[in-house]
Amino acid sequence: MRDDLLTPPSTTPNGSPPARHVHDLYARGVRYAELHEPVNLSSPTPRDLRALDFVRVATARGLLVRWQLRAGRRADPALTARDLTHLQPPASLDGTRPAERLTEWRNRFYIGRCVWRRGPGFVQIRDRRDGVLQRFNLLQPAYVQAATLLEQQQVSGVDPDVLVALRAEHLVLDLGGLDWWAPCLIDRWPVPSMVL
Repeated sequence: MRDDLLTPPSTTPNGSPPARHVHDLYARGVRYAELHEPVNLSSPTPRDLRALDFVRVATARGLLVRWQLRAGRRADPALTARDLTHLQPPASLDGTRPAERLTEWRNRFYIGRCVWRRGPGFVQIRDRRDGVLQRFNLLQPAYVQAATLLEQQQVSGVDPDVLVALRAEHLVLDLGGLDWWAPCLIDRWPVPSMVL
């Protein structure tokens, strides 16, 4: 897959551009994609966040993605040790002890580690990145709206207090001053929902 597919002009209410691309590719029968440019977390740009969005949506959809992660030595080790392990593991990783960290990521990864779903008037998040199930039931309208806006990378529309609360739970990650919504939106449960 070409990286220029990750840079469409704008976002629509039907989902982020990477989400639309993943669903379009999947509908056309594509089951494997490759990002040729590494995702750079040492000094991320909006393009890096769109690439992470693509990996997040592809993970949820079951589309295999070959990608590379450049965390750099200054990046927070929690980003690869915990916060991103719900995404498909990258093909390569740099930084301190990359082989060990990548092996750990591969061993810990499974679909459904950090997922969210929306219903009428609520958002439910199930997060197992720490190895223990944490459930968040977001019922207040500001939180429900925030999940949709953040998934579409429209951070400016999110209540600042809500953003602080979501960052505290690592549901929104601060990547070099840019906020990124971490949970995968599951549109089809891979196993009975009671298991997740």
